[in-house]
Amino acid sequence: MGTYFGTPSSAAPAEAKTVNASGAMPPGDPLCSLEEWRARGPDECISRLQEVPAARVQCLRAPNPSAPDSGFGGWFAVEPTWSVNGRVGRYTRYGYAGYDYTTYDIGCADTLMHPDHKLESTIANGEFMIATGIVAASNGLREKAWNPGDLWAWANPLVQGATQAIYTRVFSVFGVITIGVIGLYLLWRSRQAHMSAALTTVGWALLVLIAVTALAKWPVHSANIADNALVGTLGVVHDAIGPDTSQPGQPCNDPTPGACDDTRRPAVRAGDTAVESLLYRNWLRGTLGSADSQTALKYGPALHRAKSFSWKDMQSIRDDPAQRQGIIDAKKREWMKIAEQIRAEDPEAYEYLRGTKGMERVGAGFVAIIAAVAYASFDIVASLLVLLGFLVIRWAVIAAPALGTIGLLRPASAGIRRLVNAVLAAVFNVVIFGTGAAIYLFAVDLIMSTGSLPGWLQVTLVLLCGVVGWVLLRPYTRITQLSGRSSGSALLMARPTPAVTAAPVAVVAAGSVATGVPESRAEAEESAVVRRSEAQPAPDHGAEDATRVRREWSTADVPEGAPGYAVYRPASVPHQATPPTIGADEPSRTSQQEARTEARAETR
Repeated sequence: MGTYFGTPSSAAPAEAKTVNASGAMPPGDPLCSLEEWRARGPDECISRLQEVPAARVQCLRAPNPSAPDSGFGGWFAVEPTWSVNGRVGRYTRYGYAGYDYTTYDIGCADTLMHPDHKLESTIANGEFMIATGIVAASNGLREKAWNPGDLWAWANPLVQGATQAIYTRVFSVFGVITIGVIGLYLLWRSRQAHMSAALTTVGWALLVLIAVTALAKWPVHSANIADNALVGTLGVVHDAIGPDTSQPGQPCNDPTPGACDDTRRPAVRAGDTAVESLLYRNWLRGTLGSADSQTALKYGPALHRAKSFSWKDMQSIRDDPAQRQGIIDAKKREWMKIAEQIRAEDPEAYEYLRGTKGMERVGAGFVAIIAAVAYASFDIVASLLVLLGFLVIRWAVIAAPALGTIGLLRPASAGIRRLVNAVLAAVFNVVIFGTGAAIYLFAVDLIMSTGSLPGWLQVTLVLLCGVVGWVLLRPYTRITQLSGRSSGSALLMARPTPAVTAAPVAVVAAGSVATGVPESRAEAEESAVVRRSEAQPAPDHGAEDATRVRREWSTADVPEGAPGYAVYRPASVPHQATPPTIGADEPSRTSQQEARTEARAETR
């Protein structure tokens, strides 16, 4: 009556409002604002929402929550082994759970909703399955590539056993023979009295002997040293230019010192960025119609939590399976309370939540696939090359004793040198592509977090960033070579190439002096003239040919080793062109060759 006739109702003073034992406000007003949802967390704000009436609950079917490692994306998911109470993202807390669509509030009979809506939701779910699998593959490869100690733990017995077996049965046996060959080689070289060459040979043999012995003594430790150095380098690079972690994904209520610190590895932080930008935001577009509206910002995280199991929930269920149904019922109640509040505040967003906007869901799923492909194209290639780099290091440790058996002898050390070159190139490639991946993830985070950019432009920019990164780093895709061409030894043993200066070429007529004609050009032309005269005799054309001057080049009368330029003179006495006879030019040609040979001998 007070509401209809304007009579103010009696209300208790504000300071007389009761609070429950946990400090949260009772159901009803005041509702949490957007800032309170972010600061206080979903637990307190959901508790302030009104309960759904029992008559309405009978016809509502809230979705069942899914596990973090469910579906196609769950094949790549790994449960975190660090604390998730601090600054963690949605991927770290929930994995790949909840990224699908369901129909809601379609009445007590399923036939009340048009069947096309269910079909469209099914198609959108298939698209999100593909997008989730692509992003999960990228995240899984990156996490394993940047954590070689966990990935290659299975290979430690192989590295240990194979390296020591080769050292004992190959290097220790045949290495003695190689050392004997080195002694004979030094005795043979002693006749030439080359002390520097002898010391170089002995020093090289000692270096290879010490290095191979150390690798055989501690093969796994040697590989781990390289791994830790490279991972530390990648961590520093990612901390410097990677995605920002100053804002926590969820509020931390743990008073324990250090419990709220961010203990995620750089690769995991990148996974949080990718899932948040590529999967969660597109899921919101199909669930609430937008990823940036007030409704999506306020209730989107709570809706996703209500239909997803966290890793902590899964651990509680494993410890006590009887809690499973209680956790599911609690999440369903949260979904219904949030949905009722959305129904009251934003009816348009509630239609998306019900599933009546099926084609919009299909479009959001298609955009998710395009964004996932654009993002993962470069990231997967970079992770694979980093993985290959760490694998080359382990194979090098195994192969070092075998190649070092012959490599003790410096003239036969090509194999061990190539092995060292491959390791150096692998180290450089790991650092280069790790840095490129960190820069790329930073660019993706900036692009996806810029609200002024439309969704299609964000996807396009992500794809262009990947293409540019691939074009710039493509010369380094050869895992055992540097700069895409030269091997690792070229970086240490490069020699300057002497510049070749092209001498000017001049052709002069008979009776003049030709200068600046390269000697190689003159000899080539002379040989060409001789071959033509031998192959095709010149025909006789009578008086007309008698006035024609035959041009020939004579041999230079300067030493053969004269640099740069030479002076040539043609035959001083021109002669008439006469039909040559077989064997007629043989004496003159022979005399010219003898004269040339004598001149060269005198020059030497």
